[in-house]
Amino acid sequence: MSSNHLELDLTVGKEKEGLYFNLPFEVPQGVERIDIRYRYERYHSYTKDNVMQTEEINVVDLALASNTGDFIGSSGSDRSHIWISEYDTSAGYAPKEPVSGTWNVIVGAYKVQDGGVHVIYDIDFTFKKRILLKGDTHVHTTGSDGILSVDDITKYAIKNNLDYLFITDHNNYAHNDTLSSSKDLTVIPGTEWTHFNGHANMLGVKRPFLGTYYANNIKEVQERLANARNNNALVSINHPFDKSCPWKWGFDKVEYDLIEIWNGIMKQSDMECVAWWQDILAKGRRLPIIGGSDFHSFNNFSLPGAPATCIYSMSRGQSDILRAIKEGHSFVSYQVDGPEADIQCNGAYMGDILPYEDNLEVIFTFNKVKQGDLIIIYSADGVEKKVNVEASGNLTILIKAENKRFYRAELYRELLPGGKPLLCLITNPLYFE
Repeated sequence: MSSNHLELDLTVGKEKEGLYFNLPFEVPQGVERIDIRYRYERYHSYTKDNVMQTEEINVVDLALASNTGDFIGSSGSDRSHIWISEYDTSAGYAPKEPVSGTWNVIVGAYKVQDGGVHVIYDIDFTFKKRILLKGDTHVHTTGSDGILSVDDITKYAIKNNLDYLFITDHNNYAHNDTLSSSKDLTVIPGTEWTHFNGHANMLGVKRPFLGTYYANNIKEVQERLANARNNNALVSINHPFDKSCPWKWGFDKVEYDLIEIWNGIMKQSDMECVAWWQDILAKGRRLPIIGGSDFHSFNNFSLPGAPATCIYSMSRGQSDILRAIKEGHSFVSYQVDGPEADIQCNGAYMGDILPYEDNLEVIFTFNKVKQGDLIIIYSADGVEKKVNVEASGNLTILIKAENKRFYRAELYRELLPGGKPLLCLITNPLYFE
């Protein structure tokens, strides 16, 4: 494993005074954050006429360039510590994923004493690890027909423990240039492409399409969605079986990456989407699912993060979040503090494709279950196992794997006393080939 600490010793001679130059260092793979600290003798203290005097003898400025030569930022000589990540950086530095390669500290030798100055740079790497993040892939703001501004909805998301948030206003991406993330919340650009015959989210890029949004025939729809995907957006077909705004363009006539299986409060149209999804999985298609609140206002129990798409990501960075969503490393839970799930088998996780072999065991792990919950395990053959939860807390279910294309799980819960149990969690599958 790569070291998480690097120390660079640099002696700057008097002849370098007034010059800038690069000090290269290697960033290993799998880094989430870089911290850079530096120290040198800036001041010399002495006593003159019984009075302590301080003289500035060296000034060394700090700036940073990435492995591609992109200028990340500069802090002059005012700060001795900076940090860089994709979602949280020091003031004056651009957010940037710490991609492996040769980066450069930009050394500014503003003032150097006779005999030179010795500068020590301490560089610390924080490595990525698999973490569970919870967020919302579908919210609206005053940028279209929502009641909250971007600032207000991000404050709400932080207060209510969301880790990430996609802003997806109707046919509008003007707001995307103003989005910013923090250590508390990763805010990701998006657009809900909106048409009389169906809606589709375009996730992860500031400008998913060129020109105007509208389309008047299937060829133009294909062009709009293809344009978004070519611009590296993830395209999700939204609420495809909704009674008021279903997807009418057909599922086999357009290219897309995801299906929004759960939109807002669980309802019959969402369950129809679940049944459709199970059918296409059984036929061999691998299609990741997401859920989104489709929040506009607080009417009809609508809340950001209800449902929450819960992802196993390698960091809080936008790139890792998008990668986890695209690869199906996720489940959907009815709210942020709802039940949780994970699926593992022989080092693979939900969303992964695992070569089938004999004697494999699929491990389903559930957290925050409640007594009376019903867990159903599915494969391509349909229902594999039903488990009635007898005690609240955490639960592990083991399934002897057979070559059945996939395994996934659903959890049902009685949310109101005496009411019908509702779907409260659904996982992406772990696939076999």
